[in-house]
Amino acid sequence: MNEPTLAEEGNLRLAGLALPGWPTDPVREAAIVTRALAGESVSPYGATLLWFAMPPGDEAPARWECACGTAITGLTRAGMSLPDGRRLLIEDYRDLRALTLAHAGPVRAIPETWKRLEATAQHRSARLRPYWRVALRNKRLADGNLLPVTEISVFLDR
Repeated sequence: MNEPTLAEEGNLRLAGLALPGWPTDPVREAAIVTRALAGESVSPYGATLLWFAMPPGDEAPARWECACGTAITGLTRAGMSLPDGRRLLIEDYRDLRALTLAHAGPVRAIPETWKRLEATAQHRSARLRPYWRVALRNKRLADGNLLPVTEISVFLDR
């Protein structure tokens, strides 16, 4: 069984779209964000990110409020809107320390992974920040193929 890893992630700027519940296609939503940023003074990078403001609790994923997008460097115009009228969110997070664990089950089982991370944080006498993240990555295997990997991260206060 995987063990949670602790990493100093520093600062993060997230560009995303506010969505009601778990998106049907988060990779497509992140691609919409990336296309909207074309021509701006920013560089998107990394995994597709889903950012949640509250712990998953007992609510179904369809009831979770999230922002879906990507990490960026640089600055963009404030209050950018997409052609469909949705507003692009730009949020900054500072001094991130992430406890991360790979999640291999269905979306509805994410609360179990989150609770395991919460228990690890409590064991370390660390206090959780209220927000948490799901990163959808493609890990390149030795044979060159890509393996989709889902990582759940909670963030710790200092």
